[in-house]
Amino acid sequence: MRTPQDTATAVGLNRALLARQGLLDRHIGPGGGKHSGKALVSAIEQVGALQAQQWSSPPIGLWSRLADFSADDLWAVLGKGDVVTGILMRRTLHLVSAAEHPVWARIAADTGVGGWLLRGVETPEQASKMLDDTIAYARQARTGDELTAFAEQWVEKHPDALPAKAVTAQQEYKWRPFRAQPAFVKVPANGDWGAKTPAAYHAGPPTPKGLTSEKAWETAVTRHLGAFGPAGADDIAYWLGAGAGPVKAAIERLDLLTLGEAGGRRTLYDLPGAPRPAEDTPAPPRFLPAFDNALLAYAANRRARILPDAYKERVYLKRNLRWLPTLLIDGLVAGVWSTETKRGVATLTVNAFEKLTKAATAAVEAEGAGLLRFTEPTAKDHVVRITTS
Repeated sequence: MRTPQDTATAVGLNRALLARQGLLDRHIGPGGGKHSGKALVSAIEQVGALQAQQWSSPPIGLWSRLADFSADDLWAVLGKGDVVTGILMRRTLHLVSAAEHPVWARIAADTGVGGWLLRGVETPEQASKMLDDTIAYARQARTGDELTAFAEQWVEKHPDALPAKAVTAQQEYKWRPFRAQPAFVKVPANGDWGAKTPAAYHAGPPTPKGLTSEKAWETAVTRHLGAFGPAGADDIAYWLGAGAGPVKAAIERLDLLTLGEAGGRRTLYDLPGAPRPAEDTPAPPRFLPAFDNALLAYAANRRARILPDAYKERVYLKRNLRWLPTLLIDGLVAGVWSTETKRGVATLTVNAFEKLTKAATAAVEAEGAGLLRFTEPTAKDHVVRITTS
């Protein structure tokens, strides 16, 4: 039994999260140097896999966290294959480094992502053979239609390999469940990375020898704590879309610090030497994109370190399962935002949940103007509007 070595307060947890995410002081960014690509890849690993189901979100999330970042820096590392994007944790699109993709793909596969996740249809015994053949076919970019046609041809050539029920179920959805494999990554069909969501498929990076399931889980736990810790086993399990069992087993194998949680009964875990700034460390305003991991890295009822309970329903829209872009004030969600460009004028509209002080207003306006220059660099004017409701 480990004895907690300290007690973590809500404010302390907030400052630890912000420091690790580059939301106190921006992490070192590409900066245009000869090692700029390596710096960006390392930063993406540090802040955790970036959720990318809304393709406009990763550049904004990185801009808020990294110094001297431009969207072209991201398109460059994606084009080189140093960073990839695929369906991983919780069956959603994420950006990860190519070096770590096999880890996340292993976790996703262990938690049932992709394949034959159709009600009443078990994974056929020959599914692994079909997947291997499809991966070989996807060693060059393939459209969804091409993968569907390949699947149909494979079934014709192997008529007894898959149960008819499984084939029928996949055909009903044009083989989309089968295509949602962590073994694939998404790429642009024409190879040109940019603001358009990549829609084609490519075989993911090969799994290195020696990557056992145990090693993958240990790496995933370590990465979560390094990016979002201190955290509980339930937080890590939620983020990975996993049950508690493999997470707790990995925690027991690792050399971690333990902390108590002020006002709670949970044990929190952390990496030795990970930053935990003083509670009075200033936290500047920051703009987070839709579906940002800083909000989603914790169990649904454990997000108060960054998302006040009173604002949950103003940030998460249940009717269409959307997480809105948010504004952080003093490290906490304090509003939502949107942008619009008309007649060459780019406007950022901030809806603050409470009236801002004069100093906070000035700081939000300055940060917002920087965001607009990043997202709309060719606009002839940039305007920041702040409302309260």
